[in-house]
Amino acid sequence: MNMASRRRPLGQPNEWKRGWKTVASSSTGVFFMTSFVSVTGIVMGPLVSEFGWPRSLIMSNALICSILVLLLAPAAGSLITRLGPRRFAMFAILAAVPGLLLIALAGGNVLTWLGAWIIFGAINVGLTPLLWMTAVVSLFERSRGLAIALTLSGSGAAYFFCPPFAFIIVEQFGWRAVYVSLAALLLVVQLPLVLIWFLRPGDLDQGQSASNSGDAQAGEATGQTMREALRLRQFWQFAILSVLVGMAEGALTLHLYPILNEGGLPAASAAWIVSLFGGALIVGRILSGILFDLVPPHHVLTGSIGLILIASVFAWCFAGGPIEGVTISSALGLGAGGIVNALAYLTPRYFGMKAYTSIFGMLMGAFSTAFGISPVVAGYLRDSTGNYASIFGTLVAALATALMLSLFLGSAGRLATAPSRQDAKPSISEAAQGD
Repeated sequence: MNMASRRRPLGQPNEWKRGWKTVASSSTGVFFMTSFVSVTGIVMGPLVSEFGWPRSLIMSNALICSILVLLLAPAAGSLITRLGPRRFAMFAILAAVPGLLLIALAGGNVLTWLGAWIIFGAINVGLTPLLWMTAVVSLFERSRGLAIALTLSGSGAAYFFCPPFAFIIVEQFGWRAVYVSLAALLLVVQLPLVLIWFLRPGDLDQGQSASNSGDAQAGEATGQTMREALRLRQFWQFAILSVLVGMAEGALTLHLYPILNEGGLPAASAAWIVSLFGGALIVGRILSGILFDLVPPHHVLTGSIGLILIASVFAWCFAGGPIEGVTISSALGLGAGGIVNALAYLTPRYFGMKAYTSIFGMLMGAFSTAFGISPVVAGYLRDSTGNYASIFGTLVAALATALMLSLFLGSAGRLATAPSRQDAKPSISEAAQGD
């Protein structure tokens, strides 16, 4: 693709006219998906006080959700394709409400807590970016990067708003009310938005131009099947890269406060600096989305990994200075803001839309599992050694490897637009019959 074709407007007005409602409803979907785990730190104290559970046990909810994403994402992708994103979203929301109530009803037996999160984690797979991105990418081409960025910015908003909201609810009504409140908001806010706004090309007004609908259908009909993608080196580069970055991002994000606090920052200062992460995450989402539409998108992925690498190096050398702390939190947020954006944007670029939900689901599953496991391992190493120094060498090496994998992805070429081998077979058969 030449540079003239890349220097295009940020988006076509018609794309946003058709798709802004889907982006808005998808962004709130990502918000709620993130909120369920983002409040864990707030309810942790009351749970420890009431039941005496270890903190590692309470934090296992993130790990449970991550593992279930890896195991169930391919099946969820198939159901989304079969039912359509809108219908699937309605079923997932209606199932999530009683799932959240199960968490609120968890008693003193640890098995009730783990069991409730296993049930809810399986349901939550249906509310991951896999669902929301399937609709968004089908509506946008020229402004796809910005659309993805605004959709995924819901996670940054959740990290910013949900902990204070949960704190107020806990103070007034107790920890159980947090999950009851989230269930109620999911039902009265997200479900109506899905019913009214969450649309893709086939759901929109039939009076749309034939060229737009034809482009969407062509995008869905071309590219690699899941089996074909597994034979491509780019898929495995993305998969390994997802694991390595997820590992680093999970450890740094969930342990950022104790890293800064134990590194020499007073508790109040560390808490304030950690709060910058949420704002930087939103900025990183939007900035990377804009850049996807202006420069080669795999360069944006490389830059995002580089920012997390900078955060890791500064954390490794952290000496208690507030400027260093701000650098760590900001670089981590900006870099993290571009990673999932990149996976969502580059998947159709490299593999097309034919098996988008399955391929993106596998990559997100790999990322989420690493993201969930690494904080547990980092916590274990911290308890074993008395500090966090032992984790940084591994994180820096992992990110440096991921950086090299992103640098050598190469051009998507014609992979995304090539007809799959399964599509080619009927043509050969028909030709043979013609002979």
